[in-house]
Amino acid sequence: MSIFKSFPVKSVAVATAFGLIAFRLIRSRRSSCKAEKCILIENADDWELYEAEIVKELASSKVIGIDCEWVTVEEKRNAVSLLQLANVDGFCVLIRLSCIPEWFIPTLFSPLLSNENILKVGVGVYEDVNKLYSDYALEVVNFLDLRYLAYDLPEMQGKSLSLKSIGYELLGIDINKDKSVRCSNWDAPNLTPEQIKYAADDAIIAAKIFNEIKKKKLGWFGNRTSNFSKEMNSFLDVPFQQSLDSNSKARASNNVNRVVRSNKTRYSKPRQKPMYDNCQLQAPDGELLCSCDRSKAQWYVDKGLGEKINDNPFTVRLNFEPSGRPTFDNVFYCKEKLNSCVVCGKTENFHRKLVVPSEYRKYFPNLMKKNLSHDVLLLCVHCHKKSNILDQHMRYKLADVCDAPLGSKKNVKYKFDPEMAKVKSAATALFTSGPKIPEPRREELKQIIGHYYKVSTVTDELVEEARTIDTNFLNESFVPHGQKVYEYFCENGGLVQFEKMWRQHFLDTMKPQFLPDMWSVEHNHKRLAMQVVNHEREVDFDENILGLTPDLVKEVEIEK
Repeated sequence: MSIFKSFPVKSVAVATAFGLIAFRLIRSRRSSCKAEKCILIENADDWELYEAEIVKELASSKVIGIDCEWVTVEEKRNAVSLLQLANVDGFCVLIRLSCIPEWFIPTLFSPLLSNENILKVGVGVYEDVNKLYSDYALEVVNFLDLRYLAYDLPEMQGKSLSLKSIGYELLGIDINKDKSVRCSNWDAPNLTPEQIKYAADDAIIAAKIFNEIKKKKLGWFGNRTSNFSKEMNSFLDVPFQQSLDSNSKARASNNVNRVVRSNKTRYSKPRQKPMYDNCQLQAPDGELLCSCDRSKAQWYVDKGLGEKINDNPFTVRLNFEPSGRPTFDNVFYCKEKLNSCVVCGKTENFHRKLVVPSEYRKYFPNLMKKNLSHDVLLLCVHCHKKSNILDQHMRYKLADVCDAPLGSKKNVKYKFDPEMAKVKSAATALFTSGPKIPEPRREELKQIIGHYYKVSTVTDELVEEARTIDTNFLNESFVPHGQKVYEYFCENGGLVQFEKMWRQHFLDTMKPQFLPDMWSVEHNHKRLAMQVVNHEREVDFDENILGLTPDLVKEVEIEK
């Protein structure tokens, strides 16, 4: 017997109407994208004023939406202008990174963004966090692209996986994506109310989408059997793969280790142990040859090539004549080095700082790659991040001077092929929603694939192949930024001047107070000149690329 027979028809109708009203009420509430509170941070003082409230609200939320805005001028992206963070309750923070001293940014925001207990969600979030790291040395950990979770939901089949589309299909929220606001000037002195609402909506809806997907996959009362947590953990800190299908997603969810991702953070952990042992190597007559680490000194003892003569400092005297004695700037390598930050003097938690970045140094002649310890310095975590940000300014200048673009559309190793993308999109639509697509449209999609492969009949196997094609092709004219800069200075000023430029840049921007004795912007240049004058065999390259000055060469010839 039906249970409805025990209720009057009128009661059933009332209950149904009440349920419909309740459903609409719930729907309207969850469809709101209004910011309950929106805080705009435009300088360090603003952050200091609101920091306690922001940290309390966002850290207790466990999940926050994240998004970024920036300005692109002539296909060149400027540094991220605005960082948006929000929780599901509509608490939103808009941080105008372009208005805050760049070197100061990691100090303010790193603790929140690198907090592993807070999940950061968004669409295209991998690209955003990479920009934050590249522009400001801001490391974001524990982030997730919402498309991984939305991909297999019934509501999203055959639909776009954009933030706007997911928000509309799952929440009924139609957020504004008008190009006039999206592409507006985010570096303007003052943001307009439209810009503020647009930016806040993107972060808030990301948090709401995650909450909605979680409810759908766990059930409203969390009582539905689900691998949601395992699925979510499978895709933490990885870029979204457009070719991901339900089967590959299931395999990854069932075995987290199959997902290819590095457990290392973008910003390596600081060094805990001392870098310099300051052990000593002596020539047979007792002359100090160099200061070195313990393992190197011990090696000579173990091989019978020297004997230990002192424990503090650990000193080894060689029993053979070395190939050379310290001359000119090589005396630098005999000096004791402190295990402390060369800028502020802190004595723990260091990073190795390459004064001349390896992206340029790797193209240098082998002779200029030797004795690199002069240009490898210790910096504390804060000073290292600050220095990296200031180095980025130098890269931008070099990009302009040397016509060596940094990551613009004109200078990429792989270029996007729109025709192949169209074929891939058609195949993906046929694979995921074939039976649901009207016959005329289905035939149109097949024609796109058939035209590309030059066939009249499009089989299921061909559709499978087409949806996995690579939409990028190798850019034969691509030259890395570092290589173009290297080639420019080989013909304009020389590598010696380039090396001096980076060393002087470090001195001017960081103002180090604890540099090793004899550290110099002209280190090894006199020695290089001597090797050129003597025609030593190690000079196996065109010496003109060095850019040695006539005065330096003349000075060396006199001392020869």
